Amino acid sequence: MGSRVFALIIGIDKYKSGRIWNLESCVDDAKNVKRWLSHDLHVPRDQICLLLDAEATKRQIEDKFMTHLVNNPAIEPGDSIIVYFSGHGSRVRSPAGWFEQGRGEVEVLCPYDHDTKTGNGRVAGISDRSLHAMMRDLSQAKGDNVTLMLDVCFSPPKAGREERGRSHIRYTPTVKADSNDLLSGFWKGAVAHKGAPSTSRGFAATSHSSHIVLAACGTGWIATEGKSGGNFTRALMLLKDRVSFHKLTYTNLAAEVTALMDDHQHAVSLGRHADRILFDDIPFLPDARYVSIDVYDHEKLRVDAGAIHGIMEGTEFSIHLHNRRGSLNPVVATYHAVEVHPTWCIARCKHSAKSFARQGWARIVRWNNRTPFRVHLRKSFFSLMRRCRLRREISSDPVKAVSKPGPNMLRVKSATHADISVKLRRRELVVERHDPVLTSHCRSIIHLPSERTHSDLRIIDDAARFHLHLHRKNPEKPLSGLVGMELFRMDASTWTRTSGNLFVNGKAEIIDDEKGSIYAVTVHNYSDYDLWPYLAYMDSSGYGISMVYHPDPANTDSAAPLKKHSQLVIGSGSPDSEALSFSLAGGADVGAGFLKLAFISTKSRGSRDLRSTPQNQEIWDSVTACVTVARRSEMGR
Repeated sequence: MGSRVFALIIGIDKYKSGRIWNLESCVDDAKNVKRWLSHDLHVPRDQICLLLDAEATKRQIEDKFMTHLVNNPAIEPGDSIIVYFSGHGSRVRSPAGWFEQGRGEVEVLCPYDHDTKTGNGRVAGISDRSLHAMMRDLSQAKGDNVTLMLDVCFSPPKAGREERGRSHIRYTPTVKADSNDLLSGFWKGAVAHKGAPSTSRGFAATSHSSHIVLAACGTGWIATEGKSGGNFTRALMLLKDRVSFHKLTYTNLAAEVTALMDDHQHAVSLGRHADRILFDDIPFLPDARYVSIDVYDHEKLRVDAGAIHGIMEGTEFSIHLHNRRGSLNPVVATYHAVEVHPTWCIARCKHSAKSFARQGWARIVRWNNRTPFRVHLRKSFFSLMRRCRLRREISSDPVKAVSKPGPNMLRVKSATHADISVKLRRRELVVERHDPVLTSHCRSIIHLPSERTHSDLRIIDDAARFHLHLHRKNPEKPLSGLVGMELFRMDASTWTRTSGNLFVNGKAEIIDDEKGSIYAVTVHNYSDYDLWPYLAYMDSSGYGISMVYHPDPANTDSAAPLKKHSQLVIGSGSPDSEALSFSLAGGADVGAGFLKLAFISTKSRGSRDLRSTPQNQEIWDSVTACVTVARRSEMGR
């Protein structure tokens, strides 16, 4: 699931009016903020709207504000919304009655066409009162988790400042636009004539509950830029690589940013909710790749991952202070598993006792799978350089291969000795699978979009992980034949079965009728053990693995969901058991995947009493079934 963050990002270097000096790093600032959101905070690209230079006219900004934010049906109340502006600020003479005490000057953001003439008059920018009204409309529609980020200033340089320095200040005087132009371009929801109290005046107002302002400087201060970016945005991008953002409030963040800026500039955070965590903590979700740890003794840790998760002796873990996505999380130590149990393992520090960690989270960095995932690189004339880079990344030396991060992979010379063969094309990676489990149930050749080495490697790494987990099993098979799965089609309105068991010899064939059919899995436990089941769906068309069902990790003292000699329905329609659905990727006629059920027969899955659990009660096993999906026209072939 993508991060619940939506953003409108605006950066303007080159202005339409010849009277406004151009800036040099606002576009780069906007692109850097977009890159931060998409790469670090994992915000999907379609949730970010970027307007640069000539795209950022006043009308276009207001239109995108409505279509991308206010009227966007994908945004739910409480989602985090960011409006970022990097460009010039200015001032325009206020209309009569605008302020409590006579007339004054109004702060405005300068869009690309600021101070130019249009068919409807002259553009006088976007005033503070208009933007506050826009924010109220947005808050009423989508909630108050709204952040307005401004790398701009509304004050001219002080008298005597060198002319050379003026061009680096994000302020421009407004020469021709006047108060009448300001009123003619007013936001429809704003109050045009009522006097505003001082606490609501300017963009750095303190009284608003609809949004929080995080700005490069307060009223009366200046915001500067250089070739490396705006002083504020540059400091923000530096800070994200030095401080964990998931702990910072807006107030703390402004102070931290200020410490990285020049003495002349002080960032501000204003609004009634300025003491909230940044973006109300929405993008900093717990990352499932991290598992909790505990101290085992004076030199070893207990890591909550074991054989049922694919852990083997020698598996390496990096230790971190937290488990949040999108927030700086450096490695504080590296450990390797020295003793593996079904649901947990004991790990020892690889280096010195000085880096011993007593709390935090572990992440697998090297799986240490005994049998390497074997990759054959086919020759490709059009992608010679990419192939050479892949050859360097995937070693043919078994000794060097085991030291690489991730699953153990080995490059082989012949397809007959490989798990997959890959061929590079201009915009895709062609994967031919040789594993008999996959070839007997799924398509042998798949085409995956890829244009660069890093995406080639990601696909191959995903394939190796998929292969590792597909074949993960307990070699002793302690519950063989005692646990089974059935798959049923369900009626979406009554949640009753509309078919018999679709599995025949561990395989189900389903028609994609494009009607949103739903399914449920019934797990049967014929054993004498109470079980905790974990069900995942493994999509072979793109090597994706998604969790379908797992017990609530918070309820460590709860009864086993799957009692001995009973059954459990997964997909019954209850809040903790959503229905399953299977569909084909766009353009595909046939697809396949696997339902992988793993189960454990011990309460020690969450126990902190490390020595009291009888090890002979820890029993785990797994069951795998294949689901093929085809369009109706393909089923009879």
